[in-house]
Amino acid sequence: MPKRRIWSALAVLLVLAVLLTGCGGGGGSRQQSQAPSSSGSTTSQAATREITIVLSDFKFEPAEITVKRGERVRLTLQNTGTVAHDWTVRDLNLASPRVQPGQTATYEFTVDRVGTFTSVCVEAGHEALGMTGRLIVEN
Repeated sequence: MPKRRIWSALAVLLVLAVLLTGCGGGGGSRQQSQAPSSSGSTTSQAATREITIVLSDFKFEPAEITVKRGERVRLTLQNTGTVAHDWTVRDLNLASPRVQPGQTATYEFTVDRVGTFTSVCVEAGHEALGMTGRLIVEN
Protein backbone atom coordinates (compact mmCIF):
# COMPACT_ATOMS: atom_id res chain seq x y z
CA MET A 1 0.00 0.00 0.00
CA PRO A 2 2.76 2.59 0.67
CA LYS A 3 3.90 2.39 -2.98
CA ARG A 4 0.38 3.22 -4.12
CA ARG A 5 0.32 6.31 -1.85
CA ILE A 6 3.66 7.47 -3.17
CA TRP A 7 2.49 7.13 -6.78
CA SER A 8 -0.76 8.95 -5.93
CA ALA A 9 1.17 11.79 -4.30
CA LEU A 10 3.52 12.02 -7.29
CA ALA A 11 0.56 12.11 -9.67
CA VAL A 12 -1.03 14.97 -7.70
CA LEU A 13 2.27 16.91 -7.71
CA LEU A 14 2.63 16.37 -11.46
CA VAL A 15 -0.89 17.68 -12.11
CA LEU A 16 -0.21 20.74 -9.91
CA ALA A 17 3.06 21.42 -11.72
CA VAL A 18 1.32 21.23 -15.10
CA LEU A 19 -1.45 23.56 -13.91
CA LEU A 20 0.98 26.13 -12.50
CA THR A 21 3.09 25.99 -15.65
CA GLY A 22 -0.02 26.50 -17.76
CA CYS A 23 -0.95 29.58 -15.75
CA GLY A 24 2.48 31.12 -16.27
CA GLY A 25 3.89 32.57 -19.41
CA GLY A 26 7.25 33.30 -20.87
CA GLY A 27 9.14 36.42 -20.13
CA GLY A 28 12.48 37.58 -18.97
CA SER A 29 13.42 39.06 -15.68
CA ARG A 30 12.68 42.57 -16.91
CA GLN A 31 10.11 43.64 -19.41
CA GLN A 32 9.32 47.15 -20.47
CA SER A 33 6.17 48.41 -22.06
CA GLN A 34 5.06 51.91 -22.78
CA ALA A 35 1.58 53.28 -23.04
CA PRO A 36 1.19 56.28 -25.32
CA SER A 37 0.56 59.60 -23.69
CA SER A 38 -2.99 60.78 -24.18
CA SER A 39 -1.68 64.29 -24.91
CA GLY A 40 -0.16 64.96 -28.28
CA SER A 41 3.04 66.40 -26.83
CA THR A 42 6.14 64.58 -25.68
CA THR A 43 8.35 65.62 -22.81
CA SER A 44 11.54 63.69 -23.33
CA GLN A 45 13.51 66.07 -21.10
CA ALA A 46 11.00 65.87 -18.23
CA ALA A 47 11.88 63.78 -15.20
CA THR A 48 10.22 60.41 -14.82
CA ARG A 49 8.69 59.62 -11.43
CA GLU A 50 9.62 56.15 -10.20
CA ILE A 51 7.20 54.10 -8.09
CA THR A 52 7.63 50.51 -6.91
CA ILE A 53 4.61 48.28 -6.43
CA VAL A 54 4.96 44.86 -4.85
CA LEU A 55 2.56 42.30 -6.32
CA SER A 56 1.76 39.46 -3.94
CA ASP A 57 -1.00 36.89 -3.51
CA PHE A 58 -3.41 38.80 -3.72
CA LYS A 59 -2.71 42.49 -3.14
CA PHE A 60 -0.79 45.52 -4.33
CA GLU A 61 1.64 47.21 -1.93
CA PRO A 62 1.02 50.10 -1.83
CA ALA A 63 -2.61 49.68 -2.85
CA GLU A 64 -2.95 53.39 -3.59
CA ILE A 65 -0.62 55.62 -5.59
CA THR A 66 -0.96 59.31 -6.37
CA VAL A 67 0.52 60.99 -9.46
CA LYS A 68 0.18 64.36 -11.18
CA ARG A 69 -1.70 64.84 -14.43
CA GLY A 70 0.80 64.82 -17.31
CA GLU A 71 3.60 63.39 -15.16
CA ARG A 72 5.66 60.57 -16.68
CA VAL A 73 5.52 57.56 -14.32
CA ARG A 74 7.69 54.45 -14.34
CA LEU A 75 6.28 51.61 -12.26
CA THR A 76 8.64 48.92 -11.09
CA LEU A 77 6.48 45.86 -10.46
CA GLN A 78 8.00 43.23 -8.16
CA ASN A 79 6.11 39.93 -7.98
CA THR A 80 6.73 38.31 -4.60
CA GLY A 81 3.76 35.97 -5.03
CA THR A 82 3.51 32.42 -6.27
CA VAL A 83 1.54 33.13 -9.47
CA ALA A 84 1.71 35.71 -12.29
CA HIS A 85 0.27 39.18 -11.69
CA ASP A 86 -0.17 42.47 -13.54
CA TRP A 87 -1.33 46.03 -12.85
CA THR A 88 -4.20 47.30 -15.01
CA VAL A 89 -6.36 50.44 -14.96
CA ARG A 90 -9.20 49.68 -17.38
CA ASP A 91 -10.69 53.21 -17.39
CA LEU A 92 -7.37 54.61 -18.67
CA ASN A 93 -6.38 51.70 -20.95
CA LEU A 94 -3.24 51.08 -18.87
CA ALA A 95 -2.00 47.49 -18.69
CA SER A 96 1.41 46.46 -17.43
CA PRO A 97 3.21 43.37 -18.64
CA ARG A 98 2.39 40.12 -16.89
CA VAL A 99 5.00 39.57 -14.17
CA GLN A 100 5.99 36.02 -13.28
CA PRO A 101 6.64 34.94 -9.65
CA GLY A 102 10.01 36.20 -8.42
CA GLN A 103 10.38 38.52 -11.43
CA THR A 104 10.37 42.29 -11.88
CA ALA A 105 9.04 44.36 -14.78
CA THR A 106 8.76 48.06 -15.55
CA TYR A 107 5.84 49.91 -17.08
CA GLU A 108 5.75 53.57 -18.08
CA PHE A 109 2.72 55.77 -18.60
CA THR A 110 1.38 59.31 -18.54
CA VAL A 111 -2.19 60.20 -17.59
CA ASP A 112 -3.86 63.40 -18.76
CA ARG A 113 -7.13 62.92 -16.84
CA VAL A 114 -7.67 63.95 -13.23
CA GLY A 115 -9.58 61.52 -11.04
CA THR A 116 -9.52 58.37 -8.97
CA PHE A 117 -9.29 55.12 -10.91
CA THR A 118 -9.39 51.47 -9.85
CA SER A 119 -6.34 49.32 -10.53
CA VAL A 120 -6.72 45.54 -10.69
CA CYS A 121 -4.85 42.38 -11.51
CA VAL A 122 -6.68 40.91 -14.52
CA GLU A 123 -5.39 37.36 -14.01
CA ALA A 124 -8.37 35.04 -13.64
CA GLY A 125 -10.02 35.45 -10.22
CA HIS A 126 -7.45 37.85 -8.76
CA GLU A 127 -9.71 40.92 -8.74
CA ALA A 128 -12.43 38.88 -7.00
CA LEU A 129 -9.84 37.83 -4.40
CA GLY A 130 -9.24 41.50 -3.59
CA MET A 131 -6.25 42.33 -5.77
CA THR A 132 -7.37 45.90 -6.38
CA GLY A 133 -6.03 49.35 -5.69
CA ARG A 134 -6.41 52.99 -6.63
CA LEU A 135 -4.58 55.35 -8.95
CA ILE A 136 -5.22 58.95 -7.95
CA VAL A 137 -4.37 61.55 -10.58
CA GLU A 138 -4.19 65.13 -9.31
CA ASN A 139 -3.75 68.45 -11.10
